[in-house]
Amino acid sequence: MSGRSRPAPDRRHAARRWCADLAMGARFAVTGGREGWIRTALTALGVGLGVAVLLVAASVPHLLNGAQERHRARSVVPAAQGAGPSDRSLLTAPADTAFRDLPVPGRIVMAEGPHAPVPPGLSRLPGPGELAVSPALGDLLRSPAGRLLKDRFPHLRITATIRDEGLTHPGELLFYQGSDALRRPGFGVERITAFGDHGEPFRPGAPTVLLLLVSCVALLVPVAVFLATAVRFGGERRDRRLAALRLVGAGRATTRRIAAGEALAGALFGLLTGAAVFLAGRVPLAGISLFGLGVFPSDVVPDARVTALVVPAVPLCAVGSALFTMRRVTVEPLGVTRAARPPRRRLWWRLLLPAAGVALLLPRAIGVPGSGDAASVRLILGTALLLLGVAAVLPWLLDAVVARLNGTAGGSQSWHLAVRRLQLSSTAATRSVSGITVAVAGTIAVQMLLTGSLSLPDAGQTTTTAAWTEVDAYDGAVPTARAGQMSALLRAAPGVRTAHALVAGHAAPARRQPAPDPAAAGEGEDPEPYPVTVADCATLRQLAPVGACSAGDVFLVAGPDGAAPRPGERLVLNPVGSRADHRVPARWTVPRTARRAAAGTERPVPGRDGRGLLATPEALPPALLPRADLTCLLRLDPHTPDAIEHVRNAAARITPRAVVFRSGPPGPDAAAALVSSGLTVCATAVLLLIGCGLLLTVLEQLRERARLLSALDALGTPRALLGRSVLWQTAVPVVMGLTLAVGWGLALGTLLVRMAGRPPRPDWWSILALTGTAAAVVLGVTALCLPLLWRLMRPDGLRTE
Repeated sequence: MSGRSRPAPDRRHAARRWCADLAMGARFAVTGGREGWIRTALTALGVGLGVAVLLVAASVPHLLNGAQERHRARSVVPAAQGAGPSDRSLLTAPADTAFRDLPVPGRIVMAEGPHAPVPPGLSRLPGPGELAVSPALGDLLRSPAGRLLKDRFPHLRITATIRDEGLTHPGELLFYQGSDALRRPGFGVERITAFGDHGEPFRPGAPTVLLLLVSCVALLVPVAVFLATAVRFGGERRDRRLAALRLVGAGRATTRRIAAGEALAGALFGLLTGAAVFLAGRVPLAGISLFGLGVFPSDVVPDARVTALVVPAVPLCAVGSALFTMRRVTVEPLGVTRAARPPRRRLWWRLLLPAAGVALLLPRAIGVPGSGDAASVRLILGTALLLLGVAAVLPWLLDAVVARLNGTAGGSQSWHLAVRRLQLSSTAATRSVSGITVAVAGTIAVQMLLTGSLSLPDAGQTTTTAAWTEVDAYDGAVPTARAGQMSALLRAAPGVRTAHALVAGHAAPARRQPAPDPAAAGEGEDPEPYPVTVADCATLRQLAPVGACSAGDVFLVAGPDGAAPRPGERLVLNPVGSRADHRVPARWTVPRTARRAAAGTERPVPGRDGRGLLATPEALPPALLPRADLTCLLRLDPHTPDAIEHVRNAAARITPRAVVFRSGPPGPDAAAALVSSGLTVCATAVLLLIGCGLLLTVLEQLRERARLLSALDALGTPRALLGRSVLWQTAVPVVMGLTLAVGWGLALGTLLVRMAGRPPRPDWWSILALTGTAAAVVLGVTALCLPLLWRLMRPDGLRTE
């Protein structure tokens, strides 16, 4: 029994020894004088930047949930089908607009009773002639820059400000407009009983999940590499101090634990620094908006589970990294064996990481089905292993290239100094550059996945569709009798060159007209009604190739199924909705002089194929189409500033329910462009973060070589020569890393795009911009290192006391 109880005191003694050695190392980190504080500060700064990025990443779930909850809280809950007005119902219609490419969402509201629902962020509904606006919209309307937008709300008084709970982000331009002109539910007008639709949340599709997961891995793996690098600052000076400890009797295991204690202190200070940087950055994050969703500072809260993982992981990473680094370092009383020639790096185990990643991703790439959490875990692990494989292969590749460069003849003295330095100590350089390599490879892969997964127009695609600005008033928002007035007001707006007005409705054969109430129509019982368009001849020529046209003409254009009215056929005009309107639909006979016309192969006006019944006002009076849709097709002068804003203002004076949109040749997908821009910004931020780590590494190396630099200066070595050597010493690893990253990223991107079932389409301009940013980081690091280099190159640095 006594023999079995001995290990317990031994374990307690080992634990106390570990704690004592770690504590001694921590004391060395904070009481080592100026040099110790500088080394600890560098480690804390590097770790702090990485921790701040991880905390922001851990806040993304809470951030998105908060934005989506606020967005869903103001969504409408429609009344039951067939329900009439009550004291708890509200009529509302969307009134979304835009101002200089900024979305301005809005709603028109009219209470039907004293207990009508109130949107979140307001204490009461705005009455007729009143306007409730968000703080950002209120500031814009009061500023000189919003003078043109203020004309869009004539005779309206701002009586309330929407609070934060009714906004998706602080900069949202939202308004609620009170009205008494909403008569009944119809196109765009809804009768609702509450705000806040808590139905099924939005669930992205498989391509979107793939894109998000790969993006997170591509942006966070470089941060992990950077953290592993930051805890190793000050390695050479630390080794000399550990040699002094060996001289006074400390063992090798003790020196390793003391080195781990120094790294632990820097990591703990880094945690505090990262928390401070994260808290300071919450307010600037409030200005970010993506896809109409934004954040408040209160939304930027790290997930508790992820935070509980990050806080202990950073110190453990510091201790483990220090012990791993010291495994091949033999600290003796008279020095460190690090000065010996480093052992040759092995390649075989470095290739195991990408091989394992390919093994995890290949089944899905070749079509093996998979979904759920297990598939997501395989995707994350496979992508992470492939990206970490870049960091593992780079040191071997750099050693192989530097060994060949060292044996070549020729080259400047600065080149030979840099190559020799890299040959003797390439580990520090590869540690810093590995982060840049991983970031570039991951971003290239995500860019390929983005361009391959989202629908983008082909480069060779051409179109003859002209650019139009369309103003629509749906479902009788403007009476058909005012069609001419609407066209005249829009034609008078500054910047409008031409205006074409048309009235759109539908018709059905009188012998089998559709059910007058849509709710009473059965499935498959009624034929598809004929589209009816009433406009002058100039407008009809824009819609279809009708040929010769004069007042009183009617044209019949067959649809895709060949259906079209016949000359002399009796039609019922706009029968749908007549029962709800308490009206008898008008009847009209197609003139026997109506001519048939062929549909055009192209659509001169996007969204309108010119099919159905086309008539001039003299043949079919627009008054026979009650509650019809009025449309004005405008061509704007591209040289008139804010022409589209003047059109929006004119449309708002006609009816606040007018819809204005521009159409033209299809361009790049707006969502793809926005995601691509956001990805580029994130990748640039990661590159700048890693550039900070590279700068700290080079500064540390210069301080370690202070006596050598002073000796070179005393021997007459030009400063410009040493400056160029620093540039080469930084540029060679980065060039090698970028070359490896581009090839690796293209291979990974091709694999991921195949998983999405799309052909690979590299975005060469984005790749060029990314590599250019990385090159700019190298030049910036070199420029920032030169002042310290000039200061260290002084003969008094050789003084020894």
